[in-house]
Amino acid sequence: MDDLEFSILFYLHEGTGSIRGLSSLIGISLSTMYRRIGELEQRGWVTVRNRELRLSEKAVLLLRQKFEIVVGVIHVEHQMLDRILLKTKQPKGWESHVQTIMEISESKGLDCAIASETAAYLYTGYQTPSACFVYIQKKDIKNWIQLLRESGYSQSFERGLADVVLFSVRSIPQTISINGVKCVSRKRVFLEGLSLMGRGLLDSLVISRSLGERIFLTVPEELTDVVA
Repeated sequence: MDDLEFSILFYLHEGTGSIRGLSSLIGISLSTMYRRIGELEQRGWVTVRNRELRLSEKAVLLLRQKFEIVVGVIHVEHQMLDRILLKTKQPKGWESHVQTIMEISESKGLDCAIASETAAYLYTGYQTPSACFVYIQKKDIKNWIQLLRESGYSQSFERGLADVVLFSVRSIPQTISINGVKCVSRKRVFLEGLSLMGRGLLDSLVISRSLGERIFLTVPEELTDVVA
């Protein structure tokens, strides 16, 4: 998130809900404002309905957190934007995908770290992951894709269902071994969940208990029953 995106969220928090008004306050063209609003909406920071611009539930929730949590979420979200979606024709469970990732990592010497809801489940057993989420190094992208193709995976389209989601980063976050699987830390999973909201928010709520963190909830009604 850059200065412009911070400014947009700030003025929305202050009560400015007009795209034209924001454009004037910040001093950028309408075309640039529309493009950046579209990006923020796609990432879940704002909502646009009937030309009315508002902070999303995600943004409102995060603005209520401690400063270090907000900064951590923004950092994690930035790293999770650069992703590759992979799917296999063979019907397999998430455990099989994790096993494939770990076997490739160990046999080929490629570093990785299991992340997001996959790591959350390995820590808590709370809700079954929808896919295997994993960090890999950018320099190893071609190797990973080639090896996963040899294992029966092919690249999926954005917003489609995926069996494996690769987040490419310059350096792998610190890991902890959970039942022989290299996972990012509980704190990292907590931040990843908050950055994604949805299922991730529920994972973060469960992990927050062990971390001693408190989430100030202002969430849609459909989530409150689960949280309770």
